[in-house]
Amino acid sequence: MSKYYTLFIAAFAIISAQSNDTLTIHPITFSTPSPEGWNAHYKTIVPFPNSDEQWAKILMVQTLKCDSLTAGDKYPCGEWDYIWSTFVDIPKGGTTEQFCLGSFVTPYGKRLKMGGDAGWEWTYDLSEYAPILKGELNLQVGNNQELLDIKFHFIKGTPPRDVISVQNIYPYADYKYEYLADDSVLTTTDIILNPNASAYRIKSIVSGHGHAGPRNCCEWDSKTHTWYTEGYELFRWNVWTDCGNNPIYPQGGTWPFDRAGWCPGTIVDEHEFELTPHVLPGDTLNLDYGIENYSDNGEKDGTFRMTHQLISYGAPNFKNDVELVDIISPSNTYKYSRINPICDNPQIIIRNSGTFKLQTVKIEYGLSKGKKLTYHWHGNLAFLESDTLTLPPINWRNLKKAPIFRVTLHSPNGVTDENKINNFLTSTVILPLELPTKFILQLHTNDVNRAHENAFTISDTDGEVYYSDNDFEDDTNYGYEVKLNKGCYQFLLTDKMEDGISVHWWNRNSDPDNVGINGSVKILSIDGDELYNFNPDFGQELQLNFVVE
Repeated sequence: MSKYYTLFIAAFAIISAQSNDTLTIHPITFSTPSPEGWNAHYKTIVPFPNSDEQWAKILMVQTLKCDSLTAGDKYPCGEWDYIWSTFVDIPKGGTTEQFCLGSFVTPYGKRLKMGGDAGWEWTYDLSEYAPILKGELNLQVGNNQELLDIKFHFIKGTPPRDVISVQNIYPYADYKYEYLADDSVLTTTDIILNPNASAYRIKSIVSGHGHAGPRNCCEWDSKTHTWYTEGYELFRWNVWTDCGNNPIYPQGGTWPFDRAGWCPGTIVDEHEFELTPHVLPGDTLNLDYGIENYSDNGEKDGTFRMTHQLISYGAPNFKNDVELVDIISPSNTYKYSRINPICDNPQIIIRNSGTFKLQTVKIEYGLSKGKKLTYHWHGNLAFLESDTLTLPPINWRNLKKAPIFRVTLHSPNGVTDENKINNFLTSTVILPLELPTKFILQLHTNDVNRAHENAFTISDTDGEVYYSDNDFEDDTNYGYEVKLNKGCYQFLLTDKMEDGISVHWWNRNSDPDNVGINGSVKILSIDGDELYNFNPDFGQELQLNFVVE
């Protein structure tokens, strides 16, 4: 065996059948030694299933943990935000071709806890890579800034449509902005469309980096990207991501500020473009990737890391199939931690995975040991379109422990669902904060002309606002005696600049007069006892749902 793989032979893939419906492959665990060397990657061989079995879904679950066993630096998590990707090497003739399965940027980790001993979990949907995730493959993933755990879940069943093939249009690389704009890289290419497929989609993973020019291109500057065919525009999009409500907070660094395709502690944005209406099977597709021209101000030295792939599909497998994609609330899932716990309306995501337009769905939901409610949804979703639904509330009051919330979908378009395995999900309920009918909301504003950025409301489930204020003065104490009837309420504090009410510590050297002071937000009893203390480094907004008893 080559030297490339000997480092992690002790952590060779563990395969276990979690259930009759799921095959789990676990090639990297927290016990796997952290790679040695600057920004070194985990490398191993993964025995993916080598069969033609259908998979309803393929998921990669990535968990990071802050731990002193990492070899990156002196901090349990990496001090800075580092980008890395997940690669597999696919046999091709007498050599291999590398495919990027997804990219990720680590959070600022100098003072980060990130889920404690359990770590923080991210999930990638790799279902589109079913044709290539077969047999023993070289895997490269992660770095040595955090401990890493990787699991692959192969869920048996029939997907909405079979994936016929995956092709690299342009493989993953780091491209200078100047060369992209001057069309000296990612030049025009001809792609022969798989004649056995009936649908086609381009997948683009793009992130901007660097601090070139006055707008710090290309990390901090939104640029327009375009796909062309035969000189005609096919698709146009901006590579830009809102970071102000990042669920991982507080972090170090400038984590709340928007960036080009990523945020610290997130999966790099993936953009998909449906080619099917523009092509026919077996066509030769002339593709060219373009980006807006740079200004002569130094920004051309910025870079973009990217890959572009062509996914080819077979015909849809179902006519009437509604999928329950996720439960947003109530949930203890990390990515929804900003809006949970709740005490009002549950939220779910559904998708039409059948060819017939989805117009009606019967939804049953409620606590596992409580009365189930029924909601009849009406809409108009085309194939693979999704919708986020807000359901009527259930009774969240007087819960003494964290129960299980259950949702089941029935009767898409009034008929039997052809694929029932994706109709049911559960989530763990986190109990909301209970407050008395009278309490004190205490706000101390920060300074350096930032207090005017803030505003707050206290409202009920119907949206009626009971308390609100804005236009605050710098470095000032505000106290509000709040009186509420029994019920469910939401406290919301917003910041227009998405920088919270904490100090701008990154200005200590460059602009020491504008570091400022930390503000604070607390909920106190009438007697002055602290009932809840918010972290001032919250980015765009603080949301707290609570029950008055």
